[in-house]
Amino acid sequence: MAQHDIGAVADLEENRPLKVMAGETAILVIRRGSEVTALAHACPHFGLPLSKGHLDGDRLICPFHHACFDVSTGRQTQPPGHGDLRRYDIEIRDGHAFVDIPEGVDPHPVPAHVRRNDTARRVVIAGAGAAADACALTLREEGFEGVIEMISPEAQPPYDRTLLSKAMIAGGDPPRRLTLTGPEALAERDIDFVEGRVAAIDAQAGEIRTATGATHAYDALVIATGGTANRLDLPGADLGGLHYLRSRAQAGALAEAAGQAQRAVLVGGGFIGMEAALSLAKRGLEVTVALREEVPLARIVGEEIGRAIRAEHEAKGVRFVTGAQVAGFEGEGRVSAVKLDNGERIETDLALLAIGVRPATDIEGLSPDEDGGLRTGADLGLEGMPGVYAAGDVARVPGPWGPVRIEHWRVARQHGARVARAIMGHEPGEDDVPFFWTALGRQYRYLGHAEGWDEIRMDGEATGDFVARYVKDGRVMALLGAGRDAEIARAHAEMIRAGGPLPI
Repeated sequence: MAQHDIGAVADLEENRPLKVMAGETAILVIRRGSEVTALAHACPHFGLPLSKGHLDGDRLICPFHHACFDVSTGRQTQPPGHGDLRRYDIEIRDGHAFVDIPEGVDPHPVPAHVRRNDTARRVVIAGAGAAADACALTLREEGFEGVIEMISPEAQPPYDRTLLSKAMIAGGDPPRRLTLTGPEALAERDIDFVEGRVAAIDAQAGEIRTATGATHAYDALVIATGGTANRLDLPGADLGGLHYLRSRAQAGALAEAAGQAQRAVLVGGGFIGMEAALSLAKRGLEVTVALREEVPLARIVGEEIGRAIRAEHEAKGVRFVTGAQVAGFEGEGRVSAVKLDNGERIETDLALLAIGVRPATDIEGLSPDEDGGLRTGADLGLEGMPGVYAAGDVARVPGPWGPVRIEHWRVARQHGARVARAIMGHEPGEDDVPFFWTALGRQYRYLGHAEGWDEIRMDGEATGDFVARYVKDGRVMALLGAGRDAEIARAHAEMIRAGGPLPI
């Protein structure tokens, strides 16, 4: 084990995460008074530097994707990523700090977990997405020793959907593996992966039935089925070359088709569609976005920021056709043009229909809302169905932002962990603060949740570095920023302390 002198304690700035080199190893150092803590420097999510993060007491928030850590233990407390921070031993001698760096140790140790030892209790998880994965892992980490079955219509272990519209389509190497928890890791935790689709729930009998007729008994059931891509029922909708983007297989098919294409039309202007438009443009395709509205994302981020996002796309060669109502698709076997209701034709080699998703709750025994969502209690349990929970895109959850259904990957992971603790009868912990990021012409961070606003308070210009605050009924419901990551991370800590939206 090598010991390194990392400098005089008095020279270390207090209460600020610092990057320090211990030999050739970058470590994170935090000095509070005479005490010095040394941790792994890279976030386990994308390996980005935690020295740029925001420290609030013992909580450290990664400024990039807002994973949270308890610096007193190194434990990760909020997603994304899955791994703690290695703590390194510190010795203070003659006013200097010396750190021990063991050789060959993982800087991000996997949280301790149990294995199956008791088959008396059974948890069935419908789905294998972000919420399902987080639920299964947290159950083992919270000490659940019963049976865990994860049932999914995709023959794929849990994977990161946030990469589908970016690196996977663009053809580049993703910043980390697409798979979240591989077959070996599932086996190490005795999590049984079952290919199938849950078709019916018999709450009285405590069992589910799959589409093939197989039954699975449960003591607790988690509905984490995610969403299905909305489809257009229009002339030519059965042509080849029409793509949707929800699954790994769909992203792979689109990436392959893009390699043989010169032109692409994208129908829809949400975040996934905007990311995909840039990914296709990076591959050299002529990309046209067909929008009903004039400004993409205006309903979510406001007109000024929406126009800046559109300008960023146009600077990358993406063309916009606005006021466009798609009337159908033309082609002989494969799409060759998208037809609009004004008679205009947009010639293309492929079309991506990114027009949103609907919760995958078409399951006998469930009573979803009109939009397909499932109303839950604070513990994500379904009313009138003891032992049944909902998590992720399907769940409409009461909380500081009202009863809301949020289709964000990080929120889904938060739900999964919360459901696991509810099943175990453990304390839920502090309220989860919604957060998401998007990689467009630049990186945007969105904190909180605002379905509407009385005003948007801009600090900075939308074309430069800025923070926008979305104000409703005298409270800041959400913030959106670009180039001001530290400020968004600080607001995240404030929302945690406030237990929800912030006062003006």
